[in-house]
Amino acid sequence: MKVEHNQKYSKSVAINVVIANMIGTGVFTSLGYQTGSIPSWFSIMVLWCLGALISLFGALVYSEIATRIKKSGGEYTYLSEIYYPWLGFIAGWISFIVGFAAPIAAVAIAIGSYTTDIFNISYDIIASLVIVFIGSIHLFGIKTGGWFQNIATRFKILLIFFLIFLPIFLLIFGDFTRSEVIFNPFNNGVSDFDLIFSSDFAISLVWVCFAYSGWNASVYFADKIENPSKNIPYSLIIGTLFVSILYLILNSAFLFSVNFDELTGKTDIANVYLKSIFSENIAESFSLIFGFALLSSLSSLFIAGPSVLETMGKDYEGLKLFNKKNKYNSPYFSILSFILFPIFLIQTASFEEIIQYIGVCLSFFSVLVVMGLSILRKKNIEKGVFKLPFANLISALFVIINLWMIYHLISNDLRILLYVLFTIILGYFFYLLINFIKTNK
Repeated sequence: MKVEHNQKYSKSVAINVVIANMIGTGVFTSLGYQTGSIPSWFSIMVLWCLGALISLFGALVYSEIATRIKKSGGEYTYLSEIYYPWLGFIAGWISFIVGFAAPIAAVAIAIGSYTTDIFNISYDIIASLVIVFIGSIHLFGIKTGGWFQNIATRFKILLIFFLIFLPIFLLIFGDFTRSEVIFNPFNNGVSDFDLIFSSDFAISLVWVCFAYSGWNASVYFADKIENPSKNIPYSLIIGTLFVSILYLILNSAFLFSVNFDELTGKTDIANVYLKSIFSENIAESFSLIFGFALLSSLSSLFIAGPSVLETMGKDYEGLKLFNKKNKYNSPYFSILSFILFPIFLIQTASFEEIIQYIGVCLSFFSVLVVMGLSILRKKNIEKGVFKLPFANLISALFVIINLWMIYHLISNDLRILLYVLFTIILGYFFYLLINFIKTNK
């Protein structure tokens, strides 16, 4: 079989990767962690609006940076060129473990949780099997992976539209009883405005930001996208706006249909939602559909993630193994790494620990990238650049909100800070080791 080595992902694939990266486990799992500490519809919706705003700010800034630094690799490439190679290396290390391997594990766990009762198999076994399945698809190259990504993403979008319009349809044509949640910021038995500035709100924002994570997905495989100067900003901005609107409407539907006490502490929010509308048997029959829908998230992570390791393999002799290609021009060792390490995480960490760990790491390194825009602008590279209006204001708001969130999360649990510091130190150790091998070869 002849494989074209100059194949590129189309604009539609780039958009779908952003959408699929964003619409993953977060929106179907995180609401149950918010309702317990924030017992207010108004405050929860403000929470999701703020998450949308942060993501859009990040997407706008990354759009300009991506058109100034026209390379794959995301934070690894950007921080290497803006600041120092060692910082970029650590960012690449973080991207591998936290940006992609941990989310792959989290998505797979969610798929396992939704389908374990159907197959009567342990959720961790199901999670491991789906990782192997999706990783294997992407070993067959860009054309096969892109085709699967487009199909799976469109299926998931259709499913979300079904969830959004279902209560409206039943309210008009069927027998449907809405939840008892009060849609009034001044009549919830609690001060909503106090909640919005509370530590609980900031910690809950971590879960929301995880749900929105992936807004920067297309920058990781930038040089594999057709006409990247136009298509990368387009994919980031359109993808983020589309998902933000869907999230706000979908969470409104969840809260409209299910009482807070039924949501609190639950991870299978979609199942809870459907059980409030249909019988338990009918609701459980949808579990397989939700599981399949989440496959698009796994697929998108396998498109973006290996590109980081592949780029690092081009830059560092000691990592050249990650740049090796099979006959389908796929970086097979990079893909295999994203199969094996997430399976290890599934066996060693809880879902909540994974999410909080992801939140702090990714937010911190995204902040460093956004702060670097002003440095890049001083280089006066203007040709073919997406020039962001009000860039300083947008960058400042992104940085302030993220640091506020990180502060409250770490203050609540210092172990997260230790995990993050250990990961960073380990990354720096590997950087020194790789350079030592290079200089003494």
